[in-house]
Amino acid sequence: MAQANTPWRGKSVLVVDDYMAVRKTIKELVLSLGMVPTEAENGLKAQEILKSQPVDLVITDLVMPEMDGFELTEAIKNSPEQRKIPVVIISTHADSKYIFRALRLGADDYLTKPPTAEMVNTVLTRIFDHEW
Repeated sequence: MAQANTPWRGKSVLVVDDYMAVRKTIKELVLSLGMVPTEAENGLKAQEILKSQPVDLVITDLVMPEMDGFELTEAIKNSPEQRKIPVVIISTHADSKYIFRALRLGADDYLTKPPTAEMVNTVLTRIFDHEW
């Protein structure tokens, strides 16, 4: 699969989801856009990765064991070292109460599953049009 020549080519993205198949789908999408993915199966594992390597973007599921996407988003946005990392929530929950809660906690965007390349591309364009 050829990688796109995008403004975010080479940026690192942490994909957080408890389902390997979902992580694989999102990983393939971001790879096709020229990004470098890393995977974690829950928020606790994601926090370990965030402490050990630089990440330009986090894409996280909401419902996961041990630490969910709400808790992960809140932890990132309350951390002086990590707060500028954009966080995109991706979930099957399309109800406005989930979306509003995620945005209140600091999420930069919210997508519903299943993600498409067009959806991810649109969000990345919005996020990386800003100087972080």
